[in-house]
Amino acid sequence: MLNIERLLIIMELTLQDVLQRNYFLSPSPSQFTEISIPVPPTPGISGLPARCYFDISTKFNAIQKQEIIYTLGATLFNWSFHCTQKWSGGSNTGVSQLASCTNIYATKNLKPTWYRGTPITNGRKATEVAMDQFTQMIKDNGFRRSPPARIFYSIPAPITTSYILGTTAFNQVNVPLSFVINPRELDNLSGTAFPLIGSMFHAWLHRAGFSDPKTTSYFISECTMCVMRGFQPKTSVPDSYFYRFFD
Repeated sequence: MLNIERLLIIMELTLQDVLQRNYFLSPSPSQFTEISIPVPPTPGISGLPARCYFDISTKFNAIQKQEIIYTLGATLFNWSFHCTQKWSGGSNTGVSQLASCTNIYATKNLKPTWYRGTPITNGRKATEVAMDQFTQMIKDNGFRRSPPARIFYSIPAPITTSYILGTTAFNQVNVPLSFVINPRELDNLSGTAFPLIGSMFHAWLHRAGFSDPKTTSYFISECTMCVMRGFQPKTSVPDSYFYRFFD
């Protein structure tokens, strides 16, 4: 069954990227309210904004809204934790736990769409490029240089177990941190937030320019699964258990 509302939302996200402004093909601006998330002070990163800003659909209930706020904060924490470990007291030569974990497993789709630099040949470098791009997106959002980030409420049809959709960006600057969230899965967390945290991190990697497929060896999946495992090595749990939460 074709989900017209979801299709219009994805079209709007595409227009945001291409035209660098918001269009209202789906819900009107009155159906959103602004939230802000503190940006953690991060050693070695200058010129950070105090907060990031998101226009969130008023269709989310209070509990769902709080889960989204928590998950955005967790994404910022994982970014800051990487940057702090890489800064390594001032040398900026450290290897973060995230980069070290990803380096073991990620071998494919290591560069973002916009990247034109020297070849990225391993997961460590890909992680560092991705987290640098998170820094750029945080600054563009917090200083309101990018179009306002919008968080849409949309139930997929057919129903899936994915939580958050972020489209792959093709620009390096002024990228809006807009996402589509499946509210039904917010109600199915069963006391654990790690699927939502992983899905949000995966969506941010899409906004940073990294592309699917969502499967083993691909950077966008391996980096996210490292976050979901707390940077620990893989166990007997199959990768498919993790990436079923990705969109």
